[in-house]
Amino acid sequence: MGQIVRFEHQRVGQKGGGKHWTEQEVKEREAAAQKFVRKKKRKMKVPDWLTDEARKVWRKTIKDMEEFDVLDKVDEDVLGTYCDAVAKYQEANNLIDQNGYTEINAQGNSVVSAYVKLAQSYSRIILSYSNKLGLNAEARARLAKKMSEGGDDPNEELFD
Repeated sequence: MGQIVRFEHQRVGQKGGGKHWTEQEVKEREAAAQKFVRKKKRKMKVPDWLTDEARKVWRKTIKDMEEFDVLDKVDEDVLGTYCDAVAKYQEANNLIDQNGYTEINAQGNSVVSAYVKLAQSYSRIILSYSNKLGLNAEARARLAKKMSEGGDDPNEELFD
């Protein structure tokens, strides 16, 4: 079975990720990660509502994340939303390339293009969803830390 998060960088008494790991911390993180391993792997299916461009993003993301074993069948719709946002972000950037970064408004002033604003909006969605899905290193490290700590802090949601 694949690991949810790789722990090779965590060594007792050595720096890794900015701190010295105790033997207990390493064991807790490894044990927490194992709690989320399915007994039988379920294959994820591309949501029907994705466009062809979003489906390409889906296939690439699944392939790139396969060895991390973070994504699961229950993540299909969230991952689909991420893929849709990436595809629309790419489309907005193509429109920026075609039409420029600025446009002339009704008063005759040069203003930021609606396509730039659209791309910025989708980039925020992409970043948010990539963090939630563990699609970047920081999110995967945070996930491992939360699992090892068990979420006993009643104020932890205030700082996330």
